[in-house]
Amino acid sequence: MDERNDINKFRRKRKQKSIAVRGMVFLIVLIAAILIAANWRKLIEPFKDAALNTGDGGFPVLLPGSTQYAMGELGENFYLLTDTYLYTYNAVGAELSGIQHGFQNPASDSNARRVVVFDRNGSGFKVFSRTSEIFSNVTEDSIVFAKAGNLDRCAVVTTSSRYSNYLYIFNGEGKQIFRWASPNEKIMQVCFGPNDDSVFAAVVGERDGDLQTSVLRFDFTNSESESWRSFIGNDVSFSLERCSDGIYAVTSGGAFLLDEQNGDISAQSEFTRQVVGISETDGLRAVFFRDSASNGEIAVAYSETLDAAAAITPDAVTAFDVCDGRLYILSGSKLYTYNSMLECTETHVLEDEYSDIKIMNNCAYLLGYNSVQRIEL
Repeated sequence: MDERNDINKFRRKRKQKSIAVRGMVFLIVLIAAILIAANWRKLIEPFKDAALNTGDGGFPVLLPGSTQYAMGELGENFYLLTDTYLYTYNAVGAELSGIQHGFQNPASDSNARRVVVFDRNGSGFKVFSRTSEIFSNVTEDSIVFAKAGNLDRCAVVTTSSRYSNYLYIFNGEGKQIFRWASPNEKIMQVCFGPNDDSVFAAVVGERDGDLQTSVLRFDFTNSESESWRSFIGNDVSFSLERCSDGIYAVTSGGAFLLDEQNGDISAQSEFTRQVVGISETDGLRAVFFRDSASNGEIAVAYSETLDAAAAITPDAVTAFDVCDGRLYILSGSKLYTYNSMLECTETHVLEDEYSDIKIMNNCAYLLGYNSVQRIEL
């Protein structure tokens, strides 16, 4: 009798264990299904792009009929924004999509996978992938500018009848997740933290008749106030960028590098000339100044401590770009390549004159009068 009871207990325990295992497996499958459903668009987007029949492509890419063009980067691809359409192309020049945006004064910003197109001084904006529209939205006030995040989020800065500006943050599905009203300071630029969980803003206000420029950090878990505020002088800000070594801000009076966590200024440099151009940071920081003596421009490269490391006076600068520690300057029908010490290492004689340049895939993409050309570097 005792032996039968032991067998029955063993069978019950084994059955209970089997039920518990099946329950655990079911719970894991259910959680996985919920996660896949919640992130379905993100998961399927790369495969949708890969499945496109894009054709052979090839350069030059003839421009579609339009009165204006702007060229931008989209990961290893590029796009053209016209007065009516957004066109996307892959690296070899094959068209991926052509979508009508419907804005009167279109402008754009992008990251590796998304393009934000907004109606400057209007109220609408749309977010696109390489192949389709992801979402559209409308703001209550006029849009001043928009900024794409590093991942799926985007920032939109608008005017306001009650405040100086509004800063809105939208997630990847177009839902507003953060809003900040700037009481009496104009928002000049914004940039995102590495995971899009924070945003930095350069603002300009006035005190006792003098301009006051500051950089602020906002964490989206705290919508009450800024996490820190750092004063960077009495000059108008021109650019704001998050880099691996901190927050890089450039004003008309100098450059500043701020600690991302607390806003402390770790390096700065003072300018004595008029700023006419600022490169993004990619192994090299370059600022272009007006040279009154030659009526041209001076390009200055800055070190990690924002000391002036080298300077050149290039020929008439049409456009420029920085990539992997090299500065590329487009001048007339020539393209010059400079190293980090601004020593010319290569010169390309072009077949035509171009108005803009983007360096991607170890190639230069050149925007011309009626086409986009690509040359290998």
